[in-house]
Amino acid sequence: METLLNIAMYIDTNFHYWFMFPIAILVSGTASACGFSGGVLFQPFYNLVLEIPVVNSVATGLATQTIGATSGTIRYAMLNMIEAPIGFTMVMLAIPGVVVGNHALIVINENLIKLLMGIIVLSIACIQIYNVIKNTLGTRMHIPIDEIYKVIGLPTVGGFFSATTGTGVVVMMQPTLEKGLNLMTRRANATAIMVEAVADICITVLNLNAGLIRLDIFVFAAMGSFIGAQIGPIISRHLPIKITKIVFSLAVSIIGVFYLSKGIKWLIS
Repeated sequence: METLLNIAMYIDTNFHYWFMFPIAILVSGTASACGFSGGVLFQPFYNLVLEIPVVNSVATGLATQTIGATSGTIRYAMLNMIEAPIGFTMVMLAIPGVVVGNHALIVINENLIKLLMGIIVLSIACIQIYNVIKNTLGTRMHIPIDEIYKVIGLPTVGGFFSATTGTGVVVMMQPTLEKGLNLMTRRANATAIMVEAVADICITVLNLNAGLIRLDIFVFAAMGSFIGAQIGPIISRHLPIKITKIVFSLAVSIIGVFYLSKGIKWLIS
């Protein structure tokens, strides 16, 4: 009872961040429906609008999307849409990248990381748009586990960029699953979100221990993110696949342009 009272007092003290609750519902609902990371939008919003330092905005964005991705994973699992053997293998491959990336967030120039990430995610967005135009979507319901060798290095790279920029795993894993391994789009979305959830839990534990997460913002965003991620998978079953892929591409393009502009500005300064 005392714990609940302390939480209520904390929420009341920081109620000026209440607007993160509806924003998080919208962002996480869209992200879980279309297979991209909520951090694609949370991190720039925290950094540019709320003017939180980059390290804290990355950590808080990751914590927020951890709640959303975990919630979305639970819902997708209930709908039996996750390719679990492939997903868990990708998680194991992503964890080394997470550990290295979490250290790199502190020791490597953040603008260099943004420049690289901007190039990667804009390339992914272009590939996704091309796939929509050409109508080349994933067709398989299941993937043999031994086919993971085709993309064995990508989960590690995704884990690294997730830890350093606040997004990476799901943005890279969705097209890897769909285009690289020919998994059906909705199952690729669900599996990529599951990989993101586990990787983000690892990152968030490290960031929480380091005191990098803005808990005053997180408390409202987390509640909204959980609710939105429950709604997204249900909506996705009724959306045309092309619509979900276009939304994915637009969302990824936003963060790509944001990171690329920051990186170019750093290069020429």
